[in-house]
Amino acid sequence: MDLLAPLRACKKLIFYQCLPDAATLVTGTIICPIGDKKVKLCLKENNKTESSVFVELPLSTSEFTSSIDSSVLRIVLDPVPDSGITQRWQTYCNGQKVGFARRLVVGKEEKWVLETMQMVSSGAGFLLQKGSDAGSFKYLRGQFERIVGSDDSEAYHLVDPSYWFGQDLSVFFLSK
Repeated sequence: MDLLAPLRACKKLIFYQCLPDAATLVTGTIICPIGDKKVKLCLKENNKTESSVFVELPLSTSEFTSSIDSSVLRIVLDPVPDSGITQRWQTYCNGQKVGFARRLVVGKEEKWVLETMQMVSSGAGFLLQKGSDAGSFKYLRGQFERIVGSDDSEAYHLVDPSYWFGQDLSVFFLSK
């Protein structure tokens, strides 16, 4: 995969500064709204802390679902220089350019999903928010191993010791 080499050193990744060095496992949640909304990725130190990383991926729920059905999913986020106030990344899914991801603040709907799932350590499922226009969500939650390759690369790999998920899912953050 040409996207991962060679990497160029520059400033440290923002995620490297957010999460403590001792945290090699982080809780990852992928929120997939039902409808035409985009998939969100949330990474945090544990289930009880606030989100350290919250990113909207340029994939709809149906696009994400079809990509993960291949059993191997690699998402690479390459920063866009001078993207203004909101941090943005050119995003590749299994080597294909799919658009731009952007860093977000956790919204009302996503906050409800994360609070509802606070006691869930891993799994996949469906949530229905009753009495709200927010709708329904699919989710995937698990432990991700955080690997800092250098000052300019950081990766998160879904840990699936029982092979229950049956997925090989990795997210790579690059820095220029």
